[in-house]
Amino acid sequence: MEMKRVIAVLDLPPRRASQNVRESFEAAAKRWDAELLWIDEHLQPVHPFWQKMFVCDHVHSKVGPAHVLQLDNDMLIRSDCPSPFDLLTPLQFGMVAERQSASNRIDNGGWQQRAQEIWAKRCSVRPAPTWLHPNGGLYLYGSEMYGPMFARIIRHLIPTWGASDQATDESLIVNQLFNDHPGYIKFLPPDFNVSMVYSPAWAINPVMQSYVYHFVGRSKAHIDDCRWQRRDPPEMPFPGNAETQELIQRWGNDPPAEYDIGPIFTPQLAANLLAIYPDLIVTGQWSDEPHQLDRRMLSHTETGSSHLVLTRFLLQLGVNARRFRIRVKEDANATPQLAGT
Repeated sequence: MEMKRVIAVLDLPPRRASQNVRESFEAAAKRWDAELLWIDEHLQPVHPFWQKMFVCDHVHSKVGPAHVLQLDNDMLIRSDCPSPFDLLTPLQFGMVAERQSASNRIDNGGWQQRAQEIWAKRCSVRPAPTWLHPNGGLYLYGSEMYGPMFARIIRHLIPTWGASDQATDESLIVNQLFNDHPGYIKFLPPDFNVSMVYSPAWAINPVMQSYVYHFVGRSKAHIDDCRWQRRDPPEMPFPGNAETQELIQRWGNDPPAEYDIGPIFTPQLAANLLAIYPDLIVTGQWSDEPHQLDRRMLSHTETGSSHLVLTRFLLQLGVNARRFRIRVKEDANATPQLAGT
């Protein structure tokens, strides 16, 4: 018998889920054959970060052994989002990496390392490597496998005086996972928990460009304007781009595996294609040679700032940039070569 699937959401005052969030979660639960459990009362008289540690046992006591998708209540799930339950087994602990912005440190230093080391000292465990730090909006696990682990975390509540600093739930969970079940930590693609605070241009665009948006911090103001329901044909984040409209009419729901957009200039075409076709690989040619650039970009070549064109292009693509491939020319006589981004 297959283990019951449960989407568990802490929905505590004063920040209740908006109607937009509720509708997207309900639609996802129906698609994924999962039970949706809204937890609208405090499980224990502790800070919300610590409340997350009690969700596993709460679900287990309500429905028995379950494959649990634990979500924050400030997220939207696009209506074509595939089921994360199908990607991992209940023995694995699924999460999405916190690192989503090249503007932040991406080496083994930074606030993640400091947070994990502080909590490791408080809880007398080894700190997890910096890169393991998760975005705490999504955790996917089996309640039988990880109930004891959450119980061990809860035991740190009183000795640490219920502190709620230094990325509390993320640091507590990743440190304990690293100590107890390091071989079972599995990262889902970033599409399943895209932080809007790291993608501000996406946050203000009502058309979702990836599967799950997480409206963190100041980005929460845009959650009600974002459209999680996909239309047919799908909406484009940049609807004024005529070339995308022509390609959608030609391809319909059967795009090629890969499409070459030619010279890189503005991101609208690539962003549209990557948003509409989640499996499509898009390629484009990068060159800072004046004859390769649009006339409007010649000033960038003259001033030696043409690299900014590529930088802004990739930043606009967000997490979808990993499906973009740059073709570069090594010299005037060389054939174009693929260079992964």
